[in-house]
Amino acid sequence: MALRVLKIVIPQSKRAELPELLAGIESSRLWSTDIDEGLAEVSVVLASEDVEQFADKLSERFSVYAEFRLIVLAAEATRPKLPEPEPQEPSELEPARPGWKPLIGRISREELQEDLEAGGKTSPFFVWMVVLSTVVACVGLIKDSAAVIIGAMVIAPLLGPNMALALGTTLGDTTLIKQSLRANLIGVCLALLMASAIGLAIPCDPTRPELAARAAVDAGDVALALASGAAGALAATVGTSGAMVGVMVAVALLPPTCACGLFIGSGLWREALAAAHLLAVNLVCINVAAKAIFLIQRIRPTTWWDSKRAKKATRHAVLVWIGLLAIVVALLFVELR
Repeated sequence: MALRVLKIVIPQSKRAELPELLAGIESSRLWSTDIDEGLAEVSVVLASEDVEQFADKLSERFSVYAEFRLIVLAAEATRPKLPEPEPQEPSELEPARPGWKPLIGRISREELQEDLEAGGKTSPFFVWMVVLSTVVACVGLIKDSAAVIIGAMVIAPLLGPNMALALGTTLGDTTLIKQSLRANLIGVCLALLMASAIGLAIPCDPTRPELAARAAVDAGDVALALASGAAGALAATVGTSGAMVGVMVAVALLPPTCACGLFIGSGLWREALAAAHLLAVNLVCINVAAKAIFLIQRIRPTTWWDSKRAKKATRHAVLVWIGLLAIVVALLFVELR
């Protein structure tokens, strides 16, 4: 069971309201300390899947106070161990937030947002990772080295912006949507331009197995991208970062981008279009699958006005991604003929 420590800073005069808000938590998991200027710091040990419901209650009650602060910290272990949560009947769920329970226990909305927001920013680190991984991927494709290509896959700078984009449309976070779209556009264009320049300098051989594999798309690629995108989003919602490495390798975005650029630089336009199709399949399927998992996992905004905006963003995103998925699948059948 993943554990979290919830730290709450509130006025000392409001501490008496906590037992009602934290009902069901044993006193052995809750302690309080007086700090400066009439404030109290309260710490609570929780299972990660319980953080969001209590954090929402506390924020709703105390966010009117300027001194209020809520911090979520990861906890490696605790003794004595926390009891495993018992399955709840539908009637036992909190009536104020019907259906808040996710399909699988997950980390809080705020943790997930913090984890994925960094991947959606066009920072100098992101740009350098795109540049370096593009060089690694192009060398691997030209030398026909699977091991080198896997190295570029593990760096996977383009996966973060797409996960952030799916989360942004789920929460109706326009800032995150704009940031992740910008990072996606810059990352893909930069990798494509660099690979095209390398293709001009070093013409590639399209019969090499690693390049040939990126110049063909079939139904298996669609299924792989959907399953891998879902696995990546599920791993993100439960905080299992180690599982993301497998997703990075399984549904890589950079190798087909680099293959497309190498083919363009070498004047191989038919192969370039096929590699672009594979890139489009992976991009669309990752976003469709990640969006579906975030909805299944009950990732929701905190307030009703944010929820209204999120529903609108979700409708638009679903229409766009389903439409794009239909197009890339239709193109697949055209190619098969």
